[in-house]
Amino acid sequence: MNIHVPNTGSFRSATDMEILERPLEWLRDFQSGWLSHFEKTGIADWSLYTYPTNYLAPASKGVDLAHSRVLLISTAGAYYPAVQRPFNCDNPLGDYTIRIVPSAVPLESMVFGHPGVNQAYVEKDPEVLLPLEHLRSLVEEKYIGSLAPIFITLCGVQPHAIRVVKELIPNILKVAKEYQVQAAMIIPADQLCIQTAGLIARALEVNNIAATMTTWDADMAYMSAPPRLTATYLPAGCPIGMPGDKAQQRRILKATLDLLEVHSPTGIIYLSELASS
Repeated sequence: MNIHVPNTGSFRSATDMEILERPLEWLRDFQSGWLSHFEKTGIADWSLYTYPTNYLAPASKGVDLAHSRVLLISTAGAYYPAVQRPFNCDNPLGDYTIRIVPSAVPLESMVFGHPGVNQAYVEKDPEVLLPLEHLRSLVEEKYIGSLAPIFITLCGVQPHAIRVVKELIPNILKVAKEYQVQAAMIIPADQLCIQTAGLIARALEVNNIAATMTTWDADMAYMSAPPRLTATYLPAGCPIGMPGDKAQQRRILKATLDLLEVHSPTGIIYLSELASS
């Protein structure tokens, strides 16, 4: 059964929304805790990390999916090695750049650089993190209006939430507006990616681009208060579905996309039944 958990916090008009609430308070805790320890020892001790917590979710109307252009955003550190340099995913302080990849690129030509990506999953089936073939099929079926001719990738190992807001997100918004998208789907690849994905989703919604995301860790995602969110009980690293299970992937993808037509915030929509094979 799909369980709808209402957003128990408050919500505010999307155009009047902070991406990161209480940023100076978060920065103080980050600098005195995780960052200070890393600078002294060179060790990234995640038990010291303060995850940002937002309490207000952006509220705005949805879109007509059948007449909307959808942008895919992945945090898996994927890049096209023929023409792009890899991300610096091994840097615990983060790489806050993006790569813009043609949506028609053969998935087998992509390299997934995020250290948390389960390479066995993506080698068997890259659709678990980049469901481009499914999205193309949904366009052909007129389920969605169109797919943006490019998709955005980034490496979600990004502990500095303010740098996410100040450096990463403006570049994403620039691309989204350039390609005139009305909606976006963000797919996290690992635990810290969930935080980044939630902040990106909030920023898109604030800028009148309906945003949705899916995750295997609802509690982590809920901390960032994204506008729309589905959650499964699948293993980390395959948020869209298990490798090779095309029917499962399609069900989860469609359920997550369907939220784009719903007024945000939706709270958490659990997809336990859809995630079963």
